[in-house]
Amino acid sequence: MRFPHLAAGLSHGRLRLKNRIVFPGHQTLMSSGGVVGDQMYRYYLERAKGGTGAVVVEGAAIHPTAPKFPNYLLAYDETIVPSLDRLADGLHEHGCAVWVQLAHSGSRMPSLDSFRPLWAPSDVRSAISPEVPHAMTEAEIQELLAGYEQAARMVGLSRADGVEFHSAHEYLPVQFLSPVNNRRTDRWGGSLENRMRFLLEGLRRTRAGLGEDRVLGVRLNGTDLREDGLGSDDYVEIARRIEETGLVDYLSVSAGTSAHNHMIVPPMDVEHGVFVPFAAAIRKAVDIPVIAVGRIKDPAHAERILAGGEADAVAVTRAQIADPEWVHKIQEAPGTVRPCIGCNQGCFGNLYLARHLTCSVNPAVGREAELGLGTLPAAEGRMRVAVVGGGPAGMEAAITAAERGHEVVLVEATGSLGGEVPLASSTGARRELAEIVEFQAGELERLGVEVRLGVRATAESLDGYDAVVVATGSTAREPSVPVEGTRVLTPHEALAARDEDWTGRRVVVVDEVGHFPAYLPAEVLADAGAEVVVATGKLSAGSGLDSATLMTMHTRLARKGVEFLVHAAATGVGPQVVHFRDTLSGVEFDRPADVVVTASGNRVRDDLTPVLRNTTVLAAGDAVAPRTITEAVREGRLVGRAL
Repeated sequence: MRFPHLAAGLSHGRLRLKNRIVFPGHQTLMSSGGVVGDQMYRYYLERAKGGTGAVVVEGAAIHPTAPKFPNYLLAYDETIVPSLDRLADGLHEHGCAVWVQLAHSGSRMPSLDSFRPLWAPSDVRSAISPEVPHAMTEAEIQELLAGYEQAARMVGLSRADGVEFHSAHEYLPVQFLSPVNNRRTDRWGGSLENRMRFLLEGLRRTRAGLGEDRVLGVRLNGTDLREDGLGSDDYVEIARRIEETGLVDYLSVSAGTSAHNHMIVPPMDVEHGVFVPFAAAIRKAVDIPVIAVGRIKDPAHAERILAGGEADAVAVTRAQIADPEWVHKIQEAPGTVRPCIGCNQGCFGNLYLARHLTCSVNPAVGREAELGLGTLPAAEGRMRVAVVGGGPAGMEAAITAAERGHEVVLVEATGSLGGEVPLASSTGARRELAEIVEFQAGELERLGVEVRLGVRATAESLDGYDAVVVATGSTAREPSVPVEGTRVLTPHEALAARDEDWTGRRVVVVDEVGHFPAYLPAEVLADAGAEVVVATGKLSAGSGLDSATLMTMHTRLARKGVEFLVHAAATGVGPQVVHFRDTLSGVEFDRPADVVVTASGNRVRDDLTPVLRNTTVLAAGDAVAPRTITEAVREGRLVGRAL
């Protein structure tokens, strides 16, 4: 047993888990008509098959004022019960507990989906909401408390194992707790005892609706991550008082509010286990089990958390999104775990696009019925397959084709695998991006794929193969503006030139992509001593990033002295100067530059497809159209399945 603490069961009062790993609540936007539809069912079932000890079904509305996204579960409506029965039955077959998270976001949402004014303790606007909320009356507070009881009753009528009461991340109960959000002078505000009244009464009403035999947990902050909010000591005391009620079976400890919304789902440049110390502080103060969360993806790290007594269980979200078999694989075949790279692109990023959750490294997410576990058929006949290109798309195509039973040869013109990823991951903040291609390289070896590096494929060399996958990637576009007299580099060239002496050199990065091809060279050259300006014609920089990565990128680069110049479209490059036009006012102006980096996007690199004859030819990734690693991995998988 590699990780005995993770594998050990947990039994405490009503709480029963087969292991110490929980798949915690997170919005998938996969519900259908307010209930657990087939897409959501299969998503959670996949993780149960993979071995997780419990699934916390995503935030479900306790009242008509609560929906914060389209496709939101409606826990207060009796129509949800049959879908919870189906979900519970499916997950129970794999020994997985099912807890439904009861949620009300208060002021930290728009009213676009509830079609009602926002309800909150006071008329204090959340940092991520455009609306000032309605300060609830006494009657409305009682109405919401009744909503918790009603929603818990619906769960209690189903075969689910319990509920999780969401009181973290500036959701409604913690808005009552926080003096930042709660300005009331009645019995619901003022002292800690008064500010806890809504939470404790909500727990009492939830327990009344749920019954005595089901699990009741609380998702609780360990800190608000803001100086004027509640800190670790405050939440330790709150946790003590929650435990004293005797109503609650566990605490799941997270952190953050809308003021630091980017930290609630920390991106790849945030350290692993970022919130564990707050869980550990609460763990020392209470006897009920505590679940730790916050960038826990490495099983050895998770094992140390449990072995050190910092928590009783760990919440592993994105790692189990990336690989639903994470729990089984860490014990049986750790080298085959498909890694989460913390990019937030398809999970947290899609959430704020009102799109269902996906994953950059796992194309099956949200498509489990067609692409999930057990759906890859063996090939009807074994073919000789050549994959041209060793980037993420080509490697994924080769892996999938080999899994189907084909004889696969991968040909890469350069001397290494990974395409642009090794260079794109060459800074500390982006290091985890490389983990996906490192994993793919390991899978190629495990599956016996022949890899030929430093070999340029030609039509003649590909003769005799039954099928060819073209995954030759893309190349940087030429500058979109006239250039004269100043050194101009592509993003790739800028990264490769990092070892030059950049001290005091003025660099202007022309950002036409809103993504890391502009910001990575900016950071690398700033680290090397350059004075860097990033200029974009858009109203803000980073429009192609998810909101969490966007915030940490801006913060990190600003601290390194990088200047952002917005609504400034480059019109030309002259000797030691870049010419701009303000896209709002039309005013033209110049900025000095010793070197210019132009992030103008890429163009397809594919000389093979037009000349290949008498064979099946498929293309994937940037060889189809230049996009991101998400599309590259997805299309590689689909092409491999199509062979």
